[in-house]
Amino acid sequence: MTYSATVPAHRTKFSIAFTSTVRVLVTAFLFAAAGMGAGLLLGIIGTLLYGLVGGHQIDMTNAYRHVAIPVAILIGSVALVGSAVLEVRARRQRTSR
Repeated sequence: MTYSATVPAHRTKFSIAFTSTVRVLVTAFLFAAAGMGAGLLLGIIGTLLYGLVGGHQIDMTNAYRHVAIPVAILIGSVALVGSAVLEVRARRQRTSR
């Protein structure tokens, strides 16, 4: 009599690749969303300071266009690459045993 708790489930290569890909994409999306929020906060603060110091009319679309979106793209890209590297490294360590 065998129990499923004693026999490890055999995962296919497709399921391993699929779950790794989903994990990398979700991580990159979460970091990009956090980067968008942080970039927007910094963009709003910078736009307000620029408007107050320079005496210009405040245009909040600049906070989105010139700060929040580029910061989100940068942080999301770094997270995508970093997460992929960590996933490949972890996969190699799991299979080398």
